Formats: sequence, structure tokens, C-alpha cells
Amino acid sequence: PSIEINNLLNQVDAERMRAHIAFLQSVHTRHILSSTTEAGYGIGAAERYIAEQFQLISQSSGGNLQQPIEHAFTAYNTASESAINYNVFSVISGTETNAGIYIIGAHYDSVNTNLKDPTAYAPGANDNGSGVAALLEIARILSQRRYRATLIFVAFSGEEHDRQGSKAFVDYLSQGNMLSEVRGMINIDTIGNNDDGKGNIDDTSLRVFSDESNVSKARQMARMAEIVGDIYGLDMRLLVETRRDREGRYGDHFSFNDAGTPAIRFINTMEQWPNGSPNDLIQYIEFDYLERATKSIMMFILTQADGPRLRRCDIVLRDLGNGNQSLLWDPVETANGYMVFLRFADSLRYDAYFTTEASSVDSWDGFQQFGTITVAARGNNGIVGPFCDEYAVSSQIASSP
Repeated sequence: PSIEINNLLNQVDAERMRAHIAFLQSVHTRHILSSTTEAGYGIGAAERYIAEQFQLISQSSGGNLQQPIEHAFTAYNTASESAINYNVFSVISGTETNAGIYIIGAHYDSVNTNLKDPTAYAPGANDNGSGVAALLEIARILSQRRYRATLIFVAFSGEEHDRQGSKAFVDYLSQGNMLSEVRGMINIDTIGNNDDGKGNIDDTSLRVFSDESNVSKARQMARMAEIVGDIYGLDMRLLVETRRDREGRYGDHFSFNDAGTPAIRFINTMEQWPNGSPNDLIQYIEFDYLERATKSIMMFILTQADGPRLRRCDIVLRDLGNGNQSLLWDPVETANGYMVFLRFADSLRYDAYFTTEASSVDSWDGFQQFGTITVAARGNNGIVGPFCDEYAVSSQIASSP
């Protein structure tokens, strides 16, 4: 990694994240119908804490991170029981026209195994204190400057009750004519455990859920996430999953995918506690794992939001008539190199990649063994940009002029 990238990675602080999780656990429950006014108790205390953290980050960012906004919506526990809840968000405005918006989200509500009980103990340290801690830490570090794309950091309420907060936020973006500008949503949900409580440990991987279609933009985002650990030399494998989420489960990324916006979810590979367990406590968080997971997610966000982008995905594969092909694409003025990614037709992930200085590959006999090709540009700071749309090798091989 470059000096700039290493500098960012070295700033991720597990102790800051520990403090965030400790506070969120201390409020007893973050149920949507718990107290909104009592000091140090209930979902209101959690919401105020998150808003205060965004406020502190904003003040120290020189104006890069805007003042937090509290987005109100009505959250329903049952048809006759409801309360006003808030999504809390803060924005870093982008510097480049048409670079779009990326949403980075984590839900802060919690439940007990009895989902309807607003007073039962619901510490929610991993689900999803860990995600909120990562959200705040990434916002703190990235607020030091602005990026090509706009970043919206949002803490959702109501996820445990059928994603009510993120659904309301999607409606809010749509009504403000912003949803069409969102290039992708990154959901950080439950990333702090590395064991399943049965003696099985995996502290080297993080799962990435997206969409069931292998050719969707969400699946492409997930593939890009998986590549990130490799190209930046991070100590974490990001694993593309075949489904939207675990069997019978959901997350806030559903709300965006359902609205036509590509969205992915990061979640730990091992799961220790059932949803809403009162044993979901900070003592079971593995902070070294959480720190490495946070670094990986932050680098993926940088790749999407600040890497140089191919404005047009005009990939051309030409048959040279000697068993070889040439590959061409539009150059990017701010790039100092490119990465070419290759995937077999039915592969879940990219099977090979290589780097090149030029915006072309003059001659190679290996393209035909693959099903699809995509290209990404690399900036002077070492940050790789988002993938171009995939090119199907079999769709068209133009003859050389």
C-alpha cells in the first residue's frame, strides 16, 4: 500500500470502537419503543450519543463532515404501538461532478429474543454495536478530506423490526431526488465476533452478501470488495456469498437493493449468538478482528468513492487472427495504471487479474478461456477505482482493421 493508504489504515483505533460499543451496551436496550428521553437509557440515549459523535467529528474535520441530521420516522412495534425514531446521518460532499453518492450504513437499534418487549435487556454489542463503532471510526478517519464521490454515513433505527428505518431513509432519498444518484450502499452489520461459541474460530475472513443474480451491480460490488483485501495486502479475506443474506435473515441492504440501488452487507463469518441474545456482550467482541474488518471496509469505501473511474466502459476485444487478442479501453487522465480482472462464465468471484501501465493489452492468447472481463483504473495515491461494467468475451470479438 502507498504511504497515504498506510496512514489511513494505521489510524483505525480499536479502543475508540470499544468505547462506542460500551456506551451502546450500557443503555440497557435500543428497542424502537424504549425510552427516547431518559438520560443513559433506551434508544433515545443511543441516538443522542451517535449524533454527538458525528458532531464532534464534524467539528474536528474542518467542515469536511457536515453537521449531523436527524431524520424522523414512525416506527411500529405492533399495529397499535408506535414511536418516533430517528436515522442519524452526516455527509462528506464529493468534489467531482457525476461521481455519485455512496451510503455507508449501520443499524443502532437492538432487541431481546422477545422482539416485542421494549424493556427486556438487549445489549446488542455485536448486533450491531460493532457496526456502529466501525461506521463512526470510518467517518472520523475519512473526514480528514473530501473525495470524488459524496459519502453519507447513516445510523439506522428500526432494522430489527423489518428494516423500518432504512426503508424510511430510502423514501427520504427518493423524495429528495437523490436516490438516483446513489451508486452503492455499504451495510455494516455484525462484524465483531470471530468464533461460533462451539470451538470454531475464523478470524481471517468477513462475508459479503449482495444479490442473488451473479451479473447484478450489487454482485459486482461484492466482487470488488473481495478483491480489495488482495490488492491492498490486508490481513482479511472478504468472501462473496451467493445469497442476499443468511437463510431467512435480512439486513438494511435489502431496502436499497429492493429500490434498485446496488447494496452489499459485511458480516462476520462466524456467528456466536442467536438474534437478540442477552449474551451479545462486549466481552465477546474480538477487537483485533473488528479492527481488521473495519480497515477492510474502509478501503473498499475508498475504492468506490475516490479511485479514478472509467467514464465510459468501452472495452473492445479484437481478434488478431493468430490465436491472440488485443484488449482496449478508454484511458483515464488521472490514472497511473490499470487492473484487468477476468472471470470464468459461472464463477462467483474473479479468477485472475493483472496490472498494466497502458489502457490496452496488445496481444494475449488467454482472454478466450474466460467468460467476462472488467477493468479498473489506479490513481497516483495507489487507490484503485470501481470496476467498469463487465464485458462478455463471447458477445463480440471485433476483427482488427
